[in-house]
Amino acid sequence: MRRLWAMPALVLLLGCEAVNPALRYQEAARKLRFTLDRVEPRIEVAFPLEQSRLRLRLEVGVDNPSDQRLRTRRVSGDLRLNARGADHLLGSVSFPEGADIAPRGRSLLKVDITFGYADLKTVWGPLSGAVAHRELATWSLAGEARFEILGLEFGVPFRTSKGSGQ
Repeated sequence: MRRLWAMPALVLLLGCEAVNPALRYQEAARKLRFTLDRVEPRIEVAFPLEQSRLRLRLEVGVDNPSDQRLRTRRVSGDLRLNARGADHLLGSVSFPEGADIAPRGRSLLKVDITFGYADLKTVWGPLSGAVAHRELATWSLAGEARFEILGLEFGVPFRTSKGSGQ
């Protein structure tokens, strides 16, 4: 009978972190701040037009205000372009390497991606306006950072954007 009272008393005295230390890491992961630091688009026009492509270099900064070291398992999301008064989905982006995020520090995730003309046919006009003609546009990335800590896997959603143009 005493054993039944031991666990609630332990939780009450020591807190949930003593029973499940992963909670401390999950809370730290939820405090991360993601910023779209750099978007370097380059349109490569080819003939026939179907062989044209968009090359992008993306850099996403991750600020960790907590005192916990974290390691992402996977970071991915949908890349969008808001241009000419409309929002356009360009495609999915996945950062191939996990990031080691130092406590009270900043990490940088980088990826180079290529989209073919066939993938972007419906948004080619606004895209070329934003890239080649420097029209006002906003790049945005909405996704999820996945973590595995002490055998528990969980995700933290994020949303970030960056304006470009004149």
